[in-house]
Amino acid sequence: MKTILAKKKILIINNGLAGGGIERASVSLSNYFVELGFDVSIIALYKSNPFFQLHKDIKFIEPDFERTTNNKIGYTVKMMFFLRKYVKNYQPDTILAYSEWTNPYVVLALSGLSYPLYLTDRMNPLAKLPFLSELLRKHLYSRANGIIAQSNFAKTILYKKTKSLNIQVINNPVNIIERFDTPILNRIVTVGRLEKVKGHEYLLKAFAKINDISWELSIVGDGSEKTNLENLARELKVENRVIFHGHLLDFKKQLSEAQIFVLPSLKEGFPNALIEAMTIPLACICTDFFQGHNEIIDQNINGMIVPPANIEKLIEALNDLISNKEKRILLANNSVKMREKLKFETIANTYLKFILKDNT
Repeated sequence: MKTILAKKKILIINNGLAGGGIERASVSLSNYFVELGFDVSIIALYKSNPFFQLHKDIKFIEPDFERTTNNKIGYTVKMMFFLRKYVKNYQPDTILAYSEWTNPYVVLALSGLSYPLYLTDRMNPLAKLPFLSELLRKHLYSRANGIIAQSNFAKTILYKKTKSLNIQVINNPVNIIERFDTPILNRIVTVGRLEKVKGHEYLLKAFAKINDISWELSIVGDGSEKTNLENLARELKVENRVIFHGHLLDFKKQLSEAQIFVLPSLKEGFPNALIEAMTIPLACICTDFFQGHNEIIDQNINGMIVPPANIEKLIEALNDLISNKEKRILLANNSVKMREKLKFETIANTYLKFILKDNT
């Protein structure tokens, strides 16, 4: 990136610094941008306990008011005025906003201002938002200077919903994980929030029925379903072979100990956990969250795809890989190519070119 751009101001709007895909992606890009010499600020739309580490030169702004369950409308209005005031004072050269849930309100808050605004959607494009959010997205997204979709599938759906003409497909960058020096075990691993949409219950039920009971399941993540999943493991009588690690900032060791990675999600956008597991590399199984348009896994070439919530198909895939070491090695050797395809610097610079194109 040319040094002539080094003093330009980039404003990132996200949900905060708590652990999550949006927070991780926005923080990683922000840290990279500031290392290049850009003036970077982040406005968090909600207060949160910090999980990710920001570069010391990034200005981080949180609201000084609280959000409660009975003041959502009042909080939204107050937040919009708070955001508009900061943007007018900061005068950014470009703005990048994250999250389908809040992007329409960001557009409303900044209406009439001349600062370039780019929106990025992170969820599965077929996921249903609340009625008002869907309505606002339909009518407001086209006001933004551009929209970033994570896949061609998402771009197609977004265009149908918003009729926005400037939609750029930019995949998630991959944070390459180097294998930790640890013994490789008969272990399956999954990484993700312990919420229903992530499909862990189906993975547990499939794991309980695999043929080779010498294998263990390693679950990295935390969330509202943790207790239910622990209880389910006991009901299935596999609690002695299932390890709940909780929420980890660094899960390199857990991935390195495993031979198989499973992403059992019911819905996904462009999952970081999957592409990171491919860089170890691991033999990966994932659900068909793109609904026939998978842009990450080629079936039986660099991974395996199963239907969401289909326990029997997941059992078949697990038994196939567990019993076939040569196939595990083949899939892993092919999946490692994701390191180059989704190289962080390449993707980050693609973001820069898109969100600064009106200012270069």
